[in-house]
Amino acid sequence: MKKYSKIIFIALLFLCVQVSNAGPYQNAAEKLGYTELAATFSAEKVARLLNTKIDQLSNNALAEAQAQAVLLVLGAPLAEPELSRFIANYKKTDYAYVGNIGEASLYQRINTLWQTAEHQPRSPFAISLRNLIKLGVANGYNIATSPWPQFDPERQLVYGHNDIHHAQQLLALMASEGITARVGFSLKTSAYMHRDGWGPVPTNAVPLGDNRFLIEAQEYNLHFEFPSSADKQRFMALINRYSKQYEGQRGPLIYGAWWQPFYRSFAPADGFNEVSQVRISNAGETAVVIVTPDKADTLKKDIAKLKQDWTIVSVNVWVNPAFYRYLGGGFQ
Repeated sequence: MKKYSKIIFIALLFLCVQVSNAGPYQNAAEKLGYTELAATFSAEKVARLLNTKIDQLSNNALAEAQAQAVLLVLGAPLAEPELSRFIANYKKTDYAYVGNIGEASLYQRINTLWQTAEHQPRSPFAISLRNLIKLGVANGYNIATSPWPQFDPERQLVYGHNDIHHAQQLLALMASEGITARVGFSLKTSAYMHRDGWGPVPTNAVPLGDNRFLIEAQEYNLHFEFPSSADKQRFMALINRYSKQYEGQRGPLIYGAWWQPFYRSFAPADGFNEVSQVRISNAGETAVVIVTPDKADTLKKDIAKLKQDWTIVSVNVWVNPAFYRYLGGGFQ
């Protein structure tokens, strides 16, 4: 009996050693539920997916390389802490993720999401926020009315607009320029000051006095998760060339190009300007007000004057230069 017990103990010890030898990619594949798939990947397939040579895949390293190849197929980031976040969110349904740049059905899918969206009435919370704009502390705010995609903030840009035809043309433009990204779509309500040079004041604008008018509109965000954070500069160059109006401009632009395109990064990026994003939360609603850093304290004081039971959180984000100029009062 002792002999068999010793054999069982040695077998269990061997299994433990085997488990402990599993690399981080094998552990990740196991947590995601793709261990069996990884085992089916031949050395030839692994070498092709990892863009390496077969003779560089030793028997000891093959299992880890198989798991790494599976992660690439799944679109999982390979570095921490992004990989852990991907694993944590993988089992969750991401309703805001709609597809990838270059998919022919993407244009119609986002159009359907926009056309079937229900108009969100102005809540008492949203109406009370008008005072922030009336006081001249902030140029606008927006309130998300649908979930955001579960994207990596280091590689994500959020691009706001109000016309779905513009979104379709922008996605096709990106595909034509070879820019790849995962795409998410979310809805929001926005409020902002109408600027001279934008044309006639809309009939549904809210008068604020002194010939100032507040525009309130249902809009959307396009969320882009690029393969690399460096792709943010490629995106900015594309917008500046084909989707931003300039005074005296003669070159062609895509439909619905704005004087101040609005997109933001949640990590520092070359060419972007740092601003303060103030999140004001109340009863399940959160408004986002973006101001230049020198106005953040004033904004918080004006919020305090309203004597509301709101939760205020301020974080740094980085916006495109045209929107940064807009925050300072410029129209282009």
